[in-house]
Amino acid sequence: MKKSFIFLLILCCSGITGLRAQYMKNSVGIRTGISEGFTYQRFVQEDRDIKLLLSFRDNGMQMSFLTSSYESVGGRFRDNIYLYYGLGVHAGFSRNLDLLWHFTGRNNTDARPVTRALAGADGLIGLEYRVYTVPLSFGIEYKPFFDLFGHRIFRLSYGDLGLTCRYHF
Repeated sequence: MKKSFIFLLILCCSGITGLRAQYMKNSVGIRTGISEGFTYQRFVQEDRDIKLLLSFRDNGMQMSFLTSSYESVGGRFRDNIYLYYGLGVHAGFSRNLDLLWHFTGRNNTDARPVTRALAGADGLIGLEYRVYTVPLSFGIEYKPFFDLFGHRIFRLSYGDLGLTCRYHF
């Protein structure tokens, strides 16, 4: 994950200083936190978007589909700071390394971690700062999620706080 973060940071900062403010329709980026991964964002209206988040948590992989609304926050930097909130769903798999599945092969007994499918719902609230001279945005977001099934049935997680960095095009 650190290599991909460094790669994206270099990609975002190299060669784009000549770009000026433009209407932001799409963006790609990274997210840290429990659900760390890669994001794709598409604005369907000026204040509404859809997001895809490919995240890696619980030794597995999940794909989240989120929709959110944006509102400008008042103050000195009114045009650059936005509050956003929304809902979404996710699906994927997780691998429990503590729970082993034992089976007998041809030559020996082997143990492997148990992998299970999971699905659930997500909430989203965040604060984003947009730099228009260089089409980047930085944000902090809180994304509680609810797993309907997986290793545990009805898992509720309140602690998914993350940082985001996105390149807009």
